[in-house]
Amino acid sequence: MKNFLCLCVVTAMTLFVTSSSLSGANAPKKHMGIQLYSVKGFESDIPGSLKALADDGYSVIEIANYDANTGLVAGYKPAEFAALAKKYGMEVISSHARAKFDVKDEAGTLAAWGKVFDDHKLMGCKYVVLPMNIWAGTVEGLKAECDLMNKIGDEANKRGIKFGYHNHNIEFATLANTGGLYEDFLIANTNPDKVFFEMDVYWISVGGQDPVAYLKKYPTRFKLLHIKDEYVVGATGKINYKAIFNQFYKNGYQDWFVELEDKMTKEQRVQSMAMMENMKKIQAQGGSMKDVMDQLAKNQPKGDKGAAPSGSQDPKAVAEQLKISLEGIKESADYLLKSDFVK
Repeated sequence: MKNFLCLCVVTAMTLFVTSSSLSGANAPKKHMGIQLYSVKGFESDIPGSLKALADDGYSVIEIANYDANTGLVAGYKPAEFAALAKKYGMEVISSHARAKFDVKDEAGTLAAWGKVFDDHKLMGCKYVVLPMNIWAGTVEGLKAECDLMNKIGDEANKRGIKFGYHNHNIEFATLANTGGLYEDFLIANTNPDKVFFEMDVYWISVGGQDPVAYLKKYPTRFKLLHIKDEYVVGATGKINYKAIFNQFYKNGYQDWFVELEDKMTKEQRVQSMAMMENMKKIQAQGGSMKDVMDQLAKNQPKGDKGAAPSGSQDPKAVAEQLKISLEGIKESADYLLKSDFVK
């Protein structure tokens, strides 16, 4: 009888352990996204970077490496890059891309974006996002830009792609003579069937707004999120990611991407914020993206000793930059994987 009881206990324990193991093995994989802009020095080791991202738990990608002039993605043909990502168990579903955006040359703008969408269709992308723009400083000018966005979105729809816009903090400045914010004007004056919005939860917070309030206010317009912090996601404790994810899922959406900037010192962060504030001034004064790029070239924050500033060609510095960014990306993944509010 004693031997029988022992056998029963051992059998029960074996079944419990086996069941638990199988449950863990069959647990659904979280839908984790990464914006490749986060991977500084990505093109110095593309296979190694993709493997590291997959090992961290990321399954979907938003690229930032498409070149509209060549039609290549980090030096690869679009379909080839998508196949490479698939080799590591990841899918390219979105892209930050830039092409001609000129209300005075509608035909040229639409032709340029048509080529962009054709290239992205080869990758199987669902979304193509304009990552930043310096908007007109007047109601009339901004309305014309919204009309152009709708027409670009129509070109995307023809290819089975959704066209969107990604905010920084400058969209939460007040549009002159309106009392309203740029972001609200953009949402109100674009067709929801042709233009969606990707919310960067960090930059909207820097802009003095509540991400959750905006998700509630516009439950059908924000189809994508950038999950971002000052650096590693969740490290500052300043952003309520649980409330953001809960509302985003409640709105019926699931696609989001971790995004990291360069790792900065406190001084560098102050410099970066000063540049963003300067962009608001350029926008209010009717400036352009060219003016912004000129300012960035003149006032790029200096990197830490031993770290490579973005665009550095020194192999050792780039390797160190890649190592640092992949560490931050992994820490962000670890935080999100252990968070029960992430599906």
